[in-house]
Amino acid sequence: MQADNRACLEWACRVVYGIDPEIEIYVRRDGAIVWDHLFKITPNANTTDASIATLAQMMKLHLGGTSFAKLRNDLIRSGVGEEFANRVHDHLVDVSVEEWGRLRERARWYGDDNGAPILATTKASGGS
Repeated sequence: MQADNRACLEWACRVVYGIDPEIEIYVRRDGAIVWDHLFKITPNANTTDASIATLAQMMKLHLGGTSFAKLRNDLIRSGVGEEFANRVHDHLVDVSVEEWGRLRERARWYGDDNGAPILATTKASGGS
């Protein structure tokens, strides 16, 4: 699973399950989620998991440049229903610029094969 998919899946789980930012959860490369226990979402098995998968995918698409309005319209055209599309849209719109930045940072963190956070370069951190 790619780093951006892992970061978006983690964030979607936090939103749907109401997991506080202080609580550590982690998405392994195989897509398993480590929280209080190890589990995988199965979108075709239940609606909660389908909501998580949809929200994560919409987040990834937005990070790639797709507008909120287009995502909402694409969801409606996919047949999920306007109410569900509106709920996903509302979640995405309510995310602050800072939170989107933290999501991007988490994707970079997942991109490090060692699982350690990627440190900013000297220039980016104010050095010469």
